[in-house]
Amino acid sequence: MSKSKLRRDADLLLHRGTRTDEAYPVSRARRPAEVQRLIGAIGSLMLSENTPMMEKFVAGKIFHLLQQPGAISTRPATPLKLVPQLQFALRQIASKGKPFAAAADAINEVARNLDWVSSKTGPFASMNIETAHAHAIIAGASGLEEREDVTLGLTIMEPYSRFPDHIQYRARVFLALSDCEFLCDERGWQTATPGSAFYNEAGHTVAMRCTSRPLLAAWCQMER
Repeated sequence: MSKSKLRRDADLLLHRGTRTDEAYPVSRARRPAEVQRLIGAIGSLMLSENTPMMEKFVAGKIFHLLQQPGAISTRPATPLKLVPQLQFALRQIASKGKPFAAAADAINEVARNLDWVSSKTGPFASMNIETAHAHAIIAGASGLEEREDVTLGLTIMEPYSRFPDHIQYRARVFLALSDCEFLCDERGWQTATPGSAFYNEAGHTVAMRCTSRPLLAAWCQMER
């Protein structure tokens, strides 16, 4: 798809459902320690020695920019309705080793402060996907840390869920934090385990699904 025809609101990981965007004051206070730990923990996994070259290259540029803190949003948190699924996923990845345990602890600490939203359904989505998933922005537009250069987010899905096919607005790197599968353009479904990373270009189709365990993933993209 031509980049000139890409629409941000058609990217379902950036879609805010029925939520209206309101302007909230921001603070130039120092980045909270728990947010710094979360960004650092996810960055360590995305930039590990096992990450493929293209994924590491793109993620490296994003986390380089994230070294400079943005403004702290005063946007009120929206409670996550899928807390049992998130807690199950965090217990699973915490057992995978120290870097994963650090990420699990950091997500658990910050999750209650995030603005969790659900996007709309779409092609090939599982039934009730609107209530079977949620995503939140850690850093980026409408995020815990407001900034315009990059976006870093999280997605959680109930077991036996399939996120709809949709077109990405920006090139994106996904980091699996659970056993799941990703559909990236024409490469077909790819099996992921905690720590697997996938790159998908702007304008390409993406989807994700899981079976008997919840899906938990982090993802990031450049915005300029």
